[in-house]
Amino acid sequence: MAYCRQQQWPCTPEEMYFNAKDELITIVPNFSVPTENATCICISGEWGPFQPNRECAVPLWLAHTLWKRKRCSIRPPSWMAVEHLDAVLGLERQDASAFQPLPSHYIEVAHFLFTSGTDGNLPQEVFGDELSRVKDLVELVQKARWNKIMAGLATLQGAITVKLNNLAAMEINAVRPFFLGSLNMFYTYQRMEEAAIGGGSQLGGSLAPSTQPLQQQPARQLRRAGGVR
Repeated sequence: MAYCRQQQWPCTPEEMYFNAKDELITIVPNFSVPTENATCICISGEWGPFQPNRECAVPLWLAHTLWKRKRCSIRPPSWMAVEHLDAVLGLERQDASAFQPLPSHYIEVAHFLFTSGTDGNLPQEVFGDELSRVKDLVELVQKARWNKIMAGLATLQGAITVKLNNLAAMEINAVRPFFLGSLNMFYTYQRMEEAAIGGGSQLGGSLAPSTQPLQQQPARQLRRAGGVR
């Protein structure tokens, strides 16, 4: 679970990228660890086994650390395969009412793999000749999902239950301030309306409609204008 300074407020992009580094990714070590199970115990858990040419899953931060020391190669995540991204993009565009399942930190992981280790050519090493195509597809998927989010927010009419299944962490973090602000306003207006209808105390002064009957004004006497019929 992502940790923020205050859970009711959105995380900063830096905090989101920091949390995403705990996502697992597959590596192929070129070394072995002289322990009973060939594993390494870290604060975040036990990882491995580390044996030459044997795939294992480790956190992204550990994979990058080993790669920089030329102790492993990094495998591209399965969801970043061109065929899979093509299918996801087609479904995102086809169904405007649902979001396709993707890893919670897919935006941050993709950005990390595309931009980290450029001096050592990490992106080219991970994705090979498909690097440009994978970049384009991830960007198109992200834009398609964001367009659906904005279209859905535009239809909000009150404090109702909204289902946003399969949203990624960065997407949720981006819309959280809008949702909280909108729901607070809907709640405030509902209280004002209930107070007006029920004759309770008015909230917000002149913003709440008055429930007192209008005072009967005396009828005006019409003067007969001479010469005018």
